[in-house]
Amino acid sequence: MPIDLREHNPDDGIDIRPGTNKAAIIKLLYRDTNLAYTPAEIQEALDLPRGTPSTTLSRLRDDGLIGKTSDGLYHGFEHRDDLRRFARSLVQLDDMFTRYPDPGLTPGDVEQTGSGAKTELPRDRGTERHAPSEEPSPSDWVADAGTDSDGREEQ
Repeated sequence: MPIDLREHNPDDGIDIRPGTNKAAIIKLLYRDTNLAYTPAEIQEALDLPRGTPSTTLSRLRDDGLIGKTSDGLYHGFEHRDDLRRFARSLVQLDDMFTRYPDPGLTPGDVEQTGSGAKTELPRDRGTERHAPSEEPSPSDWVADAGTDSDGREEQ
């Protein structure tokens, strides 16, 4: 599908969800834009099902996100800094999820919007918080030198 360049803004956000085949291919191709891959090499490198790389590569190319040489090799564009930054952010997400595999959150803990939204998120599971009924006064902060721990005068 052709893109109307009068309306096209290369600074528009990239509409690719992390964790998808498109994101994995972008991450691979923009790791080094001087390298080009065949669909079979991409399939092997990313462990994708047969036929998936060709379809996804065609869509990415049609969207203008990757290039294809005359002999069928796919590559990232040198001039697409936005995609290179996006690919770098995908690598950082992978590193974060590798380092912290269990964030302790469930889908129900994530802030929601719309009619089914919760009004309050649950408290942390690991710590129980007790709010003091009243704030201590400054005299409670410092023990008086002339009194013992019960507040009686020392003799």
